[in-house]
Amino acid sequence: MKRGLLAALSPYEHTALRRVANGISKPDQLRAPAVARLKQLALVEEHDGRIRLTPLGTERCRADPPMTANSSD
Repeated sequence: MKRGLLAALSPYEHTALRRVANGISKPDQLRAPAVARLKQLALVEEHDGRIRLTPLGTERCRADPPMTANSSD
């Protein structure tokens, strides 16, 4: 299994991944350190000045439940 599917994500990284999945793709709308780690994990890539999910990132989004304010329940 690929590292990007198993690696723990910080809340900022998880949020950035979800935002990209929801169409927010301009780098200035996302936290740079979170995007850098997501790129390192091959979950996102930059193309034509936009951030987009890779196939691995899409798989990760399907596998991870969305974070909620009460995710510790």
